Amino acid sequence: MGESLPPGWAVDAEGLPTTDPTAAMRGALLAFGGARGANIALMVEVMAAGLAGANWALDAPSFTQGDRSPGAGLLVIAIAPALLAPDFSRRLRLQLERLAKLGVHIPGRRVAATEIELPDALATEIERAGAP
Repeated sequence: MGESLPPGWAVDAEGLPTTDPTAAMRGALLAFGGARGANIALMVEVMAAGLAGANWALDAPSFTQGDRSPGAGLLVIAIAPALLAPDFSRRLRLQLERLAKLGVHIPGRRVAATEIELPDALATEIERAGAP
């Protein structure tokens, strides 16, 4: 709490850059990754709003004010990779192994546990917070 957002993450209600989380809640979070991130966001909106018949983001009423539903959409797509690329599982496994060797975290894979040393005062505070 009380932390600033990194520069370039959000704009306030007037569309001006902000690092203030409260001002960002009244404005908007920006797409990640510049043009590429914006294009990914556009593709997601085309699928989740366009194909689902929901409101486009620019047309949706507020989530936090008023009595109208924002009309958000949801689209679930199921793909059977083996129907498109019979050797997909092997190729994916090899790619994930290559990425892991480069130090990329692969979601769902366990990482070797490492010990973290905590100052005694912090450990005591954590224990107190978790006590009934």
